[in-house]
Amino acid sequence: MDYLQSLRMFVKVAELGSFTGAADQLKVSSAVATRSVASLEERLDARLLQRTTRSVTLTEAGRLFLDRVRTIVDDIDDVEGGLLAATGVPSGTLRIAVQGSVGAGYLAKLLSAYTERHPRVVPQVIFADGPISLVEGRFDAALTNDTYPHAGSVVVRAFAHLKMTLVASPRYTPGIHRIANLTDIDPLVMLTLDDGTTGTEHDPVRRWLDTHTAHATRIHANNSDMLRRMAIEGMGVALVPAVLVEDDLDDGSLVPVSSETALPSMGLSVAYGSRRNLAPNVRALVDLLVEQAGYERLPVPLRHDDAALVSGN
Repeated sequence: MDYLQSLRMFVKVAELGSFTGAADQLKVSSAVATRSVASLEERLDARLLQRTTRSVTLTEAGRLFLDRVRTIVDDIDDVEGGLLAATGVPSGTLRIAVQGSVGAGYLAKLLSAYTERHPRVVPQVIFADGPISLVEGRFDAALTNDTYPHAGSVVVRAFAHLKMTLVASPRYTPGIHRIANLTDIDPLVMLTLDDGTTGTEHDPVRRWLDTHTAHATRIHANNSDMLRRMAIEGMGVALVPAVLVEDDLDDGSLVPVSSETALPSMGLSVAYGSRRNLAPNVRALVDLLVEQAGYERLPVPLRHDDAALVSGN
């Protein structure tokens, strides 16, 4: 049996803790997955995995072997993926799952640049209202904040940081444009992003809110654009990506609210299934996103209902 394929299978089984899951991701049968790892163990004359009817765990030898071989497999997959991208023309459907914290307007600008470069690709965008699974949802990639707890074995690459800002409607509190600080607003209603996927300890935005606005009443939404709309309606103070509200600040629909403490930023990342044999349309998306790394500000989002044109639902 192919040695490299056996190494890949071992790494995938170790990461997922499942022969069935590894077989599904590598598109082989469970029997082939089992034989592949057994062949590797026979070659090494060592038991790498402890199997029970309910679980698969690494032995001590398996842990040592995984530490060394995972990097080797990743490097080979990177080389193979690069060759595929260099020789293949991006085409076909590109299914992208998007977390609600990623503004629809920014995404529309991004997809416009992508399709201009790669006109043979047809994007399908699905805004998630729950946990994102690349395998179960049959997604090619997912765009999320950089603290998102992705399920299964995925490659995650950061590509941008969004500056956050506090905003409110002039109708929310009389004279709010003259209020110098968030702590001077009483009673305070905060409009906050929460899709239930990350805990406070891993999310700098939620941690800032819990630390500095603990006394406030909270209204939650799982979509940044919804927070913006609620803020315009005078429902409270929103902590949102600055690029999402630039036009609203310019036309006076929203006004900035000051804070004595520095505001957090929101990192964005792209997740995809594997470096190995990465489809040209997915690699082209990753390359476009990585080009944006280090930008201080992202493209200005579309206004109002224009964002609905890319919802994909």
